[in-house]
Amino acid sequence: MLNFPTPYPNELIYSTIARAGIHHAITSPKQLLEEVFANRKVIATIDLPSHLTCLLTHLSLNYTLEKIVYEHTLFPIHALFSPENTRLKCLHWMGSQSKGSIHLALGIAASKVKQITTHRYCHHCLEEQYHQYGEFFWSRLWYIQGANCCSKHKVKLSEFLQPAHLNGRHQFIPASFILDRKQPHNPAHQLDLIISKRIDELLKLPLIKSPTFHQWSQFYQRIAKQLGFNKGSKHIDHSKVYSTIVKIWDLNWLHQHHLDELKSETSWLKAIFRKHRKSFSYLEHIIVLETFHPKGWTWKSILSEIQQLPSDSPNTSMQVQVTEYKDISILIEKRNAWTSLIQKYGIKPSRIKNAALYAWLYRNDKTWLLNKNRKFHTLPIPSRKKINWSLRDWQLVKQLFKTFYKSEDHLNLPRQSRNWYLRQLPQHSTVEKNLYQLPLTHKFLNTFSEDISSYQIRRITRTIIRFKKMNQHPANWQLLRHSGLSEERLTDEALKFLNQMKRMNHD
Repeated sequence: MLNFPTPYPNELIYSTIARAGIHHAITSPKQLLEEVFANRKVIATIDLPSHLTCLLTHLSLNYTLEKIVYEHTLFPIHALFSPENTRLKCLHWMGSQSKGSIHLALGIAASKVKQITTHRYCHHCLEEQYHQYGEFFWSRLWYIQGANCCSKHKVKLSEFLQPAHLNGRHQFIPASFILDRKQPHNPAHQLDLIISKRIDELLKLPLIKSPTFHQWSQFYQRIAKQLGFNKGSKHIDHSKVYSTIVKIWDLNWLHQHHLDELKSETSWLKAIFRKHRKSFSYLEHIIVLETFHPKGWTWKSILSEIQQLPSDSPNTSMQVQVTEYKDISILIEKRNAWTSLIQKYGIKPSRIKNAALYAWLYRNDKTWLLNKNRKFHTLPIPSRKKINWSLRDWQLVKQLFKTFYKSEDHLNLPRQSRNWYLRQLPQHSTVEKNLYQLPLTHKFLNTFSEDISSYQIRRITRTIIRFKKMNQHPANWQLLRHSGLSEERLTDEALKFLNQMKRMNHD
């Protein structure tokens, strides 16, 4: 693709592709994908796009995959807090094809911190962009949850709600589509300004190897000990941690970002001071660091401190600790007490009844304890057949027919495909997996699902009715354009219908 635009500083690569469509006067989203990626199935992903190796062929030689990923995507705010092997895998997927694996591997899909789903912007920044570059683009600083303001102009970000016809999965929307850039001056929330400043700094960090979970665990436990929040040598007083957090961070603000659950035993705030077994989001890290680290801290100083810690814990799992007893009778007494307990109650009730005994044996006689418990594990009880599939089949078909008759006259509905009908049912995933036990439902889906030709004809019909109401007689290309179709994608049946309608209008 000749004359592909060069990404501006902090511009999302999504925005660069959208500008390429404007520069080359490409109005069809699929045609733009064909020109840029030679693949019409690429999804227009804002935060963590893939297929970036294809994009390198259109850019100058000083651009590498790492440069695009770290300077023009949101990867840096997640990579630092994920294990190194995950970081490298995601980097590879962004260069090739991910099929959604990136968001799963980085924990974004399951995170409490939700992704930004709308386009956001600062109107002051847009004015500066136009004066400096002569056009507008989407900055990656506008698409990060928590950074809800512009740290430079100290105003709240505005939202651009795109029209319905621009909601496609393959549509790259350019920033020039924002018509009204004069927004009321909404001052930024003080906490948003703190987050925006820290995220801006995080995005500017160079490519760096990710710390291990063990290093993050040691780092936070060291912070707690330095502040006197420890109980003994290994435990943390989480009540002190909580009271310090709520003094600085407003609970309403935390609630807006789904981080207000702080008191439960499984809360993220308690987990971050324990042994790390999963990644925590950038927002959770910033909240804790801003609260407990001295003012003026930087990400570089934090990483420098973390890198000095051991990367792995000493492997004690293979070592059997043998405790010598002056009186072996103590060990025998403990074993006999545990054996009588599990013979009478089972393993789990015994742990509840005498937690101290279980803990003592686990620390001092672990091998014997696990071997003994293994003999008393209860086998799973085979489940009885609980579902009357025949009755459920009738109920589902009845519900599907109701949906069919209700939607029959609605021309604006999306394609009534097999998946669309399934999604109108409760527990649609269960139904889809058990269609072999639901013959009537299966037959309905095969018979009444709308094929591509019927869907295209319905879209053309909807457009013709709209023009008829305005007493207009458009050309074929106008009908197709307002229907969201093109001659390349039109099926033979839809083309035949379109020609017949034109002949009827001329007659």
